[in-house]
Parts: sequence; C-alpha cells; structure tokens
Amino acid sequence: MLLSQEDEHSHPYWYARVCAIFHMLVEYRPDVQSAFSKPEWMDVLFVRWFRRDINFDSGWDAKRLPRIQFFDAEHPAEAFGFVHPDSVIRGIHLIPTFTAGPTHELLSYDSFVRQDLLAEGWESQLDWRFFYVNIFVDRDIFMRFRGGGVGHKITRDWDKLLQREGRHNPPSEDSSDEGSSSDSEDDMEGNEELGEDEAEEAEAQGGTGRIDDGVDVVVADDGEELDEVIWDAEGYDAL
Repeated sequence: MLLSQEDEHSHPYWYARVCAIFHMLVEYRPDVQSAFSKPEWMDVLFVRWFRRDINFDSGWDAKRLPRIQFFDAEHPAEAFGFVHPDSVIRGIHLIPTFTAGPTHELLSYDSFVRQDLLAEGWESQLDWRFFYVNIFVDRDIFMRFRGGGVGHKITRDWDKLLQREGRHNPPSEDSSDEGSSSDSEDDMEGNEELGEDEAEEAEAQGGTGRIDDGVDVVVADDGEELDEVIWDAEGYDAL
C-alpha cells in the first residue's frame, strides 16, 4: 500500500503486489554529456499494479470494502513498475472475490508474477478477477481508512476526507432553528418535571438540571450542602 499520487482526492492509496526485490549497484548520469556517478547501492521493488474498481460502490457510506483488480498486462507501463521501498506504507490483506472467479484476460501468458493461484494448483494463466481490501485486519489498517490515527503523519492531508465519509452532514440553519425551538420546549417540560423550586435553582446555575445540557446539575437534598457551597464558605475556589 502506497500513498496515492493522483491529483483527484478520491482515494488515499495505491496498491501493488511485490513480485521481486532487487539489490543493485547503480551508476547513473543526468545527461549524455555528464560523467557517470560512483556506483551506489539501490534497493527497488518490482511490482504489479492494482487499480480500483471505480464501478463498484465502496467505502463507509456504501458499507462495502474497497475492490481492486490488476491492470491489463497489454499495457505493461501501467501494469508493472518499480517502487522505492521507502514509499511503501505497509502491507495489506487482500480477499479474493470468489464469486467473480479467476480470469486469464489480464495476463494471458505464463509469468512468475502469479503466486497465489499457482500455489493452489490452478492453471498458470489465471488471476483472480477482483480482490477486496480488508480494512479490518488490524487496528492500524482500520485507522488508515478511518483517519486520525496516532502517528499516521503521511495521511494527515486525507484525514478530513476520511473522517467525513460515512457521517451525516451538519444541520442547516433552518434545521438548527427548529432544533432550538424544540430544545426550548423540552427544557420547559424538563423544568416542570423537576418542580418549580428545583428548576429555579438549576436555572440559576446556568442549566435546566437535565442531562441533555451536557452537564449533570446536582441539587442538594434537605439538610445537605453542596461541595461548592462548603468550598466557598471556607475560601476555596471551586476545583
């Protein structure tokens, strides 16, 4: 799993299967007039790229896992590539879409890039047509898709998008006005339930005495004193 480099902010990640790992001594030069550099050690991953199935509605709103498939090998520049190991965020768990079955359309010849089907005794020219990305395999990957994970600095720019998906939009001004009037009615009903004396005392403390205000207001019983009253009498500020 790698961070997406697409301009369109529709999905935060790219996916690829690591087919081989190369350790090389490389000499390079920026142009034909320049001299070659000294040999440098370089590690690279040879990968087979996946692409998202954009025709499959997935995500928190759709309540379905992201679905991916291999690029068509008829376009090798899109289907295969090299990746620096430092670009990899982490490994992922893929679930074959068994109902869609295998296919030979994406890579029509024998190749070492196939791993899972060869191990299971399938024909050497078959791939699974689709895979699901298992976003619940552990807590870390879950937060990669939910957003806001501690230490996930690389996806900070995606947090707003990830955390907004699957949650209701904030109420409009009209709905907030309606909510205010209904809350006032609820408060009045709550005051009636508390009784006139208790309601007046609760209002004096800035609330209605109901849990709906977000703060529980404690009302002293007969013969009892609240801690705040005792602290004030002894010269202490409320904690």
